Amino acid sequence: MTDISKPKINHDDEIILLDTIYSDMIEALLNKPDENDIEAMRLFFDNVWGIFNRTIFRVTEIKNALQKDQKISQDTWNPPA
Repeated sequence: MTDISKPKINHDDEIILLDTIYSDMIEALLNKPDENDIEAMRLFFDNVWGIFNRTIFRVTEIKNALQKDQKISQDTWNPPA
């Protein structure tokens, strides 16, 4: 039998996007203002909402890129008789 191995797939673009998502989320958590300052809290939540929206967009990009790399097998399997 021949051993058919899958080609190695490089995910550099996806890793860069995931690193960007991670750094945005960490930055948002570290910049939390004093809870008694209402205006600063409002700005904080506006910024977190923007980061959340960007994260959704980036995750969708990563998902689409990974699905594009997958080769869909349309072969059928016929068991031996």
